[in-house]
Amino acid sequence: MDSPTTASEWLEHEDNSARAQRTARLEWLVTHYPSAQGFMLHGGWLSKQLLEEAKYCFVYGQYVALAILSVAFLERTLAARFYGSGRDDLERAGGADLLRQALQTGSISQDEFLLFERMRRLRNPLVHFRRPLAKDTVEARAVASDCHPDTILESDAREILLGLLAILQRQAV
Repeated sequence: MDSPTTASEWLEHEDNSARAQRTARLEWLVTHYPSAQGFMLHGGWLSKQLLEEAKYCFVYGQYVALAILSVAFLERTLAARFYGSGRDDLERAGGADLLRQALQTGSISQDEFLLFERMRRLRNPLVHFRRPLAKDTVEARAVASDCHPDTILESDAREILLGLLAILQRQAV
């Protein structure tokens, strides 16, 4: 097929060329998704939207967006839980402070703290500038691993998504 010339042709080409990869990612997501009747999401409608968009981003291979949305979901969930328990002082706290407080109050375990902190550390170089080839950048990690940056991003996305699903599991009913 020549280059698509209309929006419909472009979408058809995109759908056909990436369907197998999207299907594989969706199957992976389904096998890792928490089993529940439903979920009590803290943080209102926007929390649900962050979750839904993160899932779609994974399926469609939009790994940077997945990282950003997943950490936003984590931080919003923690802040909303604290706010709901009367902790107005944490309403606009950053992710690191929220995680420390959650660990100190027993809201999360040490293992969860490490998992959620890892999510933040994978996300941070994607949203905050680092000098070229700083050790935590995707590019430097790709060079060190002798693989394409997409491979690093997909691996990170799966790790981050497992963290998001762990948060979700805590809200299962």
